[in-house]
Amino acid sequence: MIYRKPSKLAKDAEKCLKQAVRDEFQRKALLGQYVIIKQNGKARRIPAKQALKSSKSK
Repeated sequence: MIYRKPSKLAKDAEKCLKQAVRDEFQRKALLGQYVIIKQNGKARRIPAKQALKSSKSK
């Protein structure tokens, strides 16, 4: 399999999607809601505030 570097359009799309997810997590954190994430191959329900903290540390 040949690996190619992602195009500028693909990089911009990834950046946009990450920002959209971050914005939604922030909205849910303000409302005290939960988010579903995949962790260690399993779906987990965690508070959005916790998900934001763990994403900032990465």
